[in-house]
Amino acid sequence: MKSNKEGRTVDVLLQSSIRHDGQTTDNHELTASGVLIEKAGKTYLQFEEKLNGQQVRTTVKLDEPDALIMRTGAVQMRLPFTACEIRPGTYGAGPATFDLLVKTTKLEVTENRFTAHYELHTEDALLGIHEMTIYYTEGNK
Repeated sequence: MKSNKEGRTVDVLLQSSIRHDGQTTDNHELTASGVLIEKAGKTYLQFEEKLNGQQVRTTVKLDEPDALIMRTGAVQMRLPFTACEIRPGTYGAGPATFDLLVKTTKLEVTENRFTAHYELHTEDALLGIHEMTIYYTEGNK
């Protein structure tokens, strides 16, 4: 992979599906350029996307069994993943921020793939069942 002082350039493909009770599955796909960074023995994937014309920066801590997705910008999100555990997370857009519970049912990190299957809950309701895979391969830049 191409290296620079900030990490290795990668192409990112994010595929996700969300199931809400009683509704059809909502599928999403995103492609972006990103960077793999090594810090303190951990690997992080960073990439940016536009959401409704605004920037969102995503950082994924690629660690098994303790992964994390953080998004900043138009969306503020913190989702921690630990297989077979429920962990507190947050989601916000604009002035409102919501506390979430993240129940991870599958977590897998390989050399160029991150997979997380999880449920998002508020204290009293299931918000959705999510399946996400992020592929990251050597960039062509």
